[in-house]
Amino acid sequence: MSNWLRIVLAVVVGAHGIGHILFLMPLVSSTTWGQAARSWLLGDGGLAKGLGVLIWLVSLAGFVAAAFGIFRETDWWQTVAIVSAVVSTVGLILFWSRPTTSPAVSALVFNLLILISLLVFHWPATAPSSVWVD
Repeated sequence: MSNWLRIVLAVVVGAHGIGHILFLMPLVSSTTWGQAARSWLLGDGGLAKGLGVLIWLVSLAGFVAAAFGIFRETDWWQTVAIVSAVVSTVGLILFWSRPTTSPAVSALVFNLLILISLLVFHWPATAPSSVWVD
């Protein structure tokens, strides 16, 4: 992967992770930012809030770690990105609200793009950029 593509990909994945603050804040403060603080399945009690906080923190930290891994060209970033996308998608489904918010739809689409690109198309390739092929 070229340096500019690696940097852009790291910034986009990191920004997606930081964007999970939009979903975290309604659970830990009185700020709603238009996102659901109530799960359609778990309600709005302590279990829902605790699980929600855990989901959003894992998603946020996971995507930021994956961005760091992309930037440093590690061999583990793809696994972290996949796990983070799955955790984030579970959180989005659990806290899906009506009417659906734009950040929730955008996050779901981005998660699906990550999962499809890594699991179906195996892009980007994991081969190091410093390998010479004859």
